Amino acid sequence: MAKKGSFKKLIRTLHLWLGLTSGLVVFTIAVCAAILVFEDEGRDYFQHDFYHVATVGARRLPVKQLVDTFKVHFPKDKITNIRWKEKADAAVLFISRKNITVSIDPYTSGIIGVQRQTRDFYSVVLDLHTHLLMGDFGNAIIKANVLIFFIMCVSGLILWWPKQKRFFKQAVRINFRTKNWKRLNWDLHSVLGFYALIVLFIVSLTGMFMVYDSVKQLAGFVTHSPVPPKEVQLKSVRGEAGVKYSIDKAYATMASMYPGATETFITPAGDSTGSIRVLMRYPYAIARRQNSMVFDQYSGKVLKTELYTQYTGYDYVAKSNYNLHTGKIAALGIGSKIIWFLAALIAASMPVTGFMIWLGRKSGRKSRKTSNLRPYERKTPSLYEPAGLDR
Repeated sequence: MAKKGSFKKLIRTLHLWLGLTSGLVVFTIAVCAAILVFEDEGRDYFQHDFYHVATVGARRLPVKQLVDTFKVHFPKDKITNIRWKEKADAAVLFISRKNITVSIDPYTSGIIGVQRQTRDFYSVVLDLHTHLLMGDFGNAIIKANVLIFFIMCVSGLILWWPKQKRFFKQAVRINFRTKNWKRLNWDLHSVLGFYALIVLFIVSLTGMFMVYDSVKQLAGFVTHSPVPPKEVQLKSVRGEAGVKYSIDKAYATMASMYPGATETFITPAGDSTGSIRVLMRYPYAIARRQNSMVFDQYSGKVLKTELYTQYTGYDYVAKSNYNLHTGKIAALGIGSKIIWFLAALIAASMPVTGFMIWLGRKSGRKSRKTSNLRPYERKTPSLYEPAGLDR
């Protein structure tokens, strides 16, 4: 029993100090996550005119003509990506090296609008979520906190777990009738944390997959499939002077071979030796179904093809990771986003209620034999939970 009590005390201390050191970062990340869950809906509502055309024409103009429009208005900038949704009213988006997104009408070739990432609300929130607006230094902090958050989830579950089955019902219920704010605060921290735990486990694990190569290797080991090497730009072989394979031909080839796409992404050749990459995304439940082809910019020769029908076990994990992290699970519709949104709000509340618990402990710290028991498992209050419990 003494060893068990010592273990719980160690876990409690670990949970406390990790929470105090990472609380502000966790709060910031969680609030940003709650906003980003509904990013697609938010952009579609608040920035509708940027992503949609006012009038749908008879047929779309060649992508080359839209590229020329971009070059006329931004001659010193370079296009890094072209994307559009395969819908009649969708605008074509051009992303540049100078971190601007230009929306162009595919029927008139007119510029709809220009969006700078440093001024775009959702781009700023994403940068705050992933880098704390501090570049590589902020990213290092986030990377460490992803692991800390996972440890906090595990230690929180250990601390929450009732010692006896008869206390389980009380452990999953918030007593809103209590007049003791410390009692209510404790319930909000432990009970809400328990209800959000499954989602928070998923978010922490998928977050670690994003930032730690060792987690990717573990996923490859578990799925018995190799982790693909980091993608290397495939080179084009310079052909006859002035003769190039157009983006439109690459898109037409891909669309005819693998029809039914809902979204298209094109990466043009970055220089004289670069290649053209066309990626098309198709309807999916959890794992993103996408095909891609890489073309020689001169001859049009297919240098590489990747198909979702050839996914390995690791590929399914990798292509599901982002959606599981953000709650964008198509199979569950808007329901998954609501669940992830609520879980993010609960995660944001954890540092606040946890800090209030710590303040309560400091103000009423006294030595008690029952300090290792939960509020509903003791007759007298402990120094770890608020005094005067009336449950």
